Amino acid sequence: MSEQRSRDRHRRRTALLAAFSVLTAVVAVAAVVATTDILDAYGFLRFPLGFYLLAQGLLIGIVAMCFWSARAQERIDRAFSESEEF
Repeated sequence: MSEQRSRDRHRRRTALLAAFSVLTAVVAVAAVVATTDILDAYGFLRFPLGFYLLAQGLLIGIVAMCFWSARAQERIDRAFSESEEF
């Protein structure tokens, strides 16, 4: 029974991590899209900031978030593992 509880907690934490990651990416994209006109008033590397964030900035941020998410998932796996397989 305790193995089942541990497995359920592992699945719950994994699902929460995935939901948090996807929600963060969706909110970031929506925020940049909603404020593109305002951000275009400023420049970054000779590009309008809104354009740069949509073209490159969000991609860089999402890739960084994927690495963070993988590291967090690894910590979750190690915390709930009972064997050396993880």
